[in-house]
Amino acid sequence: MKRIMAFALCLTLLLSAFAGGAVAEEEPVVIENMGRTTTYEEAPETAVALSYSIAEIMVALGLEDKIVAIAPSMYILDQVSEEYRETVGSFPVLEGSYGVPTLETVLDTGAEFVFGDAYSFYANSVGTVEDFEAAGVNIYATEGTYVEDATFENIYNDIINIGKIFRVEERAGELVAQLREREAAVEASVAGLEPVRVFYFDSDTGGGVDMSTVGDTGLQSLMLEMAGAENIFSDVEGQFVAVSWEDVVDRDPEYIIVCDYYGEGYAEEKIAELKANPATMDMDAVVNDRFIVVPGMAMFPSLECMDAVELIAAGLHPDEAA
Repeated sequence: MKRIMAFALCLTLLLSAFAGGAVAEEEPVVIENMGRTTTYEEAPETAVALSYSIAEIMVALGLEDKIVAIAPSMYILDQVSEEYRETVGSFPVLEGSYGVPTLETVLDTGAEFVFGDAYSFYANSVGTVEDFEAAGVNIYATEGTYVEDATFENIYNDIINIGKIFRVEERAGELVAQLREREAAVEASVAGLEPVRVFYFDSDTGGGVDMSTVGDTGLQSLMLEMAGAENIFSDVEGQFVAVSWEDVVDRDPEYIIVCDYYGEGYAEEKIAELKANPATMDMDAVVNDRFIVVPGMAMFPSLECMDAVELIAAGLHPDEAA
């Protein structure tokens, strides 16, 4: 009898341990994002990714089975890492102007969760946070697109938070660890080197008179610094600022970093503009073809950001950079 009672007690304790583990796995996840607190009682079963870069993060975390549709945003599929490109290219693409779908198009997918940059959740974009809340849909915006003076820590936070929401924390932690190793390696490779003066050519603000570039704050400015570059407009306050070509010529950068947003000749057109413009055609960097083209997707919070830092570092410091 004692043996039977002991066995029963052990069995009860074992079952309790299993039950306790199951409860722990199902504990609600609380996430702070865009000034809002959202509680996830369980992992979402369906999701929409509002750019190729967003879809890439989810695929890297093994969440491709959760994605019901994606939107391109201002990027092209060729800018997705080759490791994830085939999978990202297999999802249904939501149509929209300049890669941005309408609120109705997104809601029609029936997705429980929408993941995008903060820009996606403006009234003049896909829809506001309130629009999605009214429809019973949870959203998550990349921190680096709404916090002031973002860093790579914000990218890592996004990966960890998505890992928590979808209960793939271990995989998220591994991915962040890999990115941290690469960050440390590229910073070590340019440590002690003389920074190279660069102009970051973001886009033409209209009419070919003013250019959009980066100032003294923001992720893009930080990425240039990490790569061993000195932004020639680092004394201008702001993340994205308008400057004239005269300003650029006066500051005479050694290299020009050209942001390639839509691909398919977009960067080449910007370089051709520099070579044809009488105001810039005689610049030393232009005459000597010292251009480094970076994908637009890699200059906003994404897995590609580290690729961009490595690319710029190698271009500016070919003998030393990792």
